[in-house]
Amino acid sequence: MALVAQGKIKKVFIAGIMAILFLSGCSVKEKKYFESGKILLDEGNYAEAVEAFDKAIGVHGSKNIRGLEIDILRYRAEAEYKAGDYKAAEHTYKLLISADEERREYIDMLTIIYTNLSNVDMDIDITDAIEMYNKAESLDDRSELHINAGIAIVKYYEDMYEKNADSSYLDKAEEFLEKQLKETDRKNAKVFAVYAKHMSKREDYDKALEAVDEGIALLENKDLVSSDEETMKSLMFSKGSCYEYMGEYDKALECFNAYIDKYGEDDTVSHEVAFLNSRIR
Repeated sequence: MALVAQGKIKKVFIAGIMAILFLSGCSVKEKKYFESGKILLDEGNYAEAVEAFDKAIGVHGSKNIRGLEIDILRYRAEAEYKAGDYKAAEHTYKLLISADEERREYIDMLTIIYTNLSNVDMDIDITDAIEMYNKAESLDDRSELHINAGIAIVKYYEDMYEKNADSSYLDKAEEFLEKQLKETDRKNAKVFAVYAKHMSKREDYDKALEAVDEGIALLENKDLVSSDEETMKSLMFSKGSCYEYMGEYDKALECFNAYIDKYGEDDTVSHEVAFLNSRIR
């Protein structure tokens, strides 16, 4: 009897060891596919990255999403979004929300995705994007991604205006921008940059210039990262454009020359300078 018992214990022990080795092998493969997917994502090979992340998830094979699997899904969602497969990205972000609680970054990404799917997917409307945005806002979301999500909604309305020549879309865009200015306590330069462009589109150059000045004031005494520099460029260009549209060509030329001194020439600003010089002489 003792020998039989020992035999059973030995079999259980061997089975346990085999299971550990099998799981270890799966874990190695999972991590291998995951790392491969990240490299492909960094290289801009988004469709191939999605395939690699799918293989990593396939190796895992469990219905329980946790730990590394959550990281894999996050990267897969990013790859799907960058590949332009918004429906797939929507599905993955919803999986993440169900597994990793309602993290604000997932909700913000769904906001952006829904703006892209509006008027393309019959089941999605811009109100879905606004609902997601408001949900993130209720969680006290003040991240850069949340700002970008709101700007995506503004740009949706402006694009709809361009397509339909219906000024009600500009009204909605302006209303949403006013909402963003209030939510950020008028302390986000990027929102001011978008607001300035919008008011210029509406030919309200005084308001546009006010927004430019407020935005620049927020950045002037700050060590600027690359995103801040892009915002500053936008604000400085808007300032020159506003003065040009107002017929104040000397001021406009001064603004564009200041832009060139700071950021160098490009085709667009060179064209503006050439036009202004032709008007001043």
